[in-house]
Amino acid sequence: MPRLALVALLLLPAAARAGDFDPKPVDEVVEKAMAACDAPGAAVVVVKDGEIIHLKGYGVKKQCTDEKVTPDTVFPIASCSKAFTATLVAMLAADGKLKWDDKVRDHLPAFRLSDELADREVTLRDLLCHRTGMPRHDLLWAMRDTDADDLIRRWGRAKPSTSFRSTWEYSNVPFTTAGVVAGRLCGSDWAAATKTRIFDPLGMTSSSGTSKAGQSAADHATPHYKRYGGGVEPVAWDDADFIGGAGCVNSSARDMGRWLQFQLAGGQAGDKRLLPAAALKETHCPQMVVKPTGPFAVYYPPKAGAYTAYGLGWFVHDYRGHLGVSHGGTLTGFRAQVMLVPEKKIGVCVLCNLRPSLVTEAVCKSVLDRLLGLPAEDWVKFHTGAQAGLEFQVAAGRTARAIGRKADTKPSLAPAKYAGKYDEPAYGRLVIAEADGKLTAAWGRFTFRLDHHHLDTFTAVPVGPKDEVFSFDRATLEAHFRLGPDGEVEGVRFVDQEFKRAKS
Repeated sequence: MPRLALVALLLLPAAARAGDFDPKPVDEVVEKAMAACDAPGAAVVVVKDGEIIHLKGYGVKKQCTDEKVTPDTVFPIASCSKAFTATLVAMLAADGKLKWDDKVRDHLPAFRLSDELADREVTLRDLLCHRTGMPRHDLLWAMRDTDADDLIRRWGRAKPSTSFRSTWEYSNVPFTTAGVVAGRLCGSDWAAATKTRIFDPLGMTSSSGTSKAGQSAADHATPHYKRYGGGVEPVAWDDADFIGGAGCVNSSARDMGRWLQFQLAGGQAGDKRLLPAAALKETHCPQMVVKPTGPFAVYYPPKAGAYTAYGLGWFVHDYRGHLGVSHGGTLTGFRAQVMLVPEKKIGVCVLCNLRPSLVTEAVCKSVLDRLLGLPAEDWVKFHTGAQAGLEFQVAAGRTARAIGRKADTKPSLAPAKYAGKYDEPAYGRLVIAEADGKLTAAWGRFTFRLDHHHLDTFTAVPVGPKDEVFSFDRATLEAHFRLGPDGEVEGVRFVDQEFKRAKS
């Protein structure tokens, strides 16, 4: 080996062993990340060589209180739940109750997609690796009558964005669907099946699959939202049990340590095997190439790795020369991140009660660097800078819209002419009302004030429910009315969907 290369190698920090792990650097990076992001609290668990080597809560469960976060404080883990759903499906595959490449309609006859090819051929594997050709359509969650079955039906009627199996496109409802299938094959529902097959055998006694159960835990965190422009405040837990297998696991750092141990042990829990190693490994195998864009470009930046793919409920990627398996999760007021390096038997989970923030990503990467003996990176600085960049994009978009506004224009018609009922197959009914020359819109559980922007385009300003509209503070919504050849309103583009005027 050349002398300079040898010297450089010797200067790298040594990979940490479980027996000599120093918790002080972890404490320091967590406190630094929380301070940089104004996060009230966090919880961290680290696993190495089958042992939990770090387990700690930081900060408080609710700002302006002295209720400390503990290793047993319950947080929603949001989309980190997807790996639980994929593991549950893997267990059923090992039991012979299904196959990964079974068509969805073989198990859920009512499942339909608007694209003919996808509708006919879509499989459970397609659902679990985001290749259905369908985008998120997460605003369907706003519908008042949504339960899991209704959400799946509505999503299936919505428009695809790419051709079937051509492109990786992250979406939640496919995992809701897989959870419904798995629950029914277990003779119950997704939450109960996950408890029976995963939580109970692993001793995850604080974990659950509904928001009601999570909030009823004696030791649970309060979500906090960081408003656009600054200011952190407590908010209500999301009542989103209808998304099931896409994001409804609640857990603690202690319980997530058991989950990490199980994943890193290849399906083994102590002396009991819950899942064949090959079946679990299938979930860790790349299925679709991911081109990181938008927030995913922040989670998986080039400086962290050369490629990103998606397995079954997990991202599979290079992490600075090591094979990484990871997933993040977001619900209103909460963030979670799980990162594994299976070949080194290393796992990290970070839970945080603030959104938006990148505390979880910064801490996970910093801990992995230390455990792997990699040159230190200031991930807190990187991720706070990335968050600032996302905020800048919001501001830039608003500025561009203001510049593009055509001044001194007015609507083509009198306000009352725009009032009426408008329908879209998946998104349901939008009701436009007029009073005293002002327009309002009612859709799902939300109401909006329509402020004239230019021509026949109005800005849809959320006004109710008052305890929920804060989550739109980084979005700009529009209602763009379309006139027919007779000069009458025939439709309106709203939430990026085309609603047609109803005859009654």
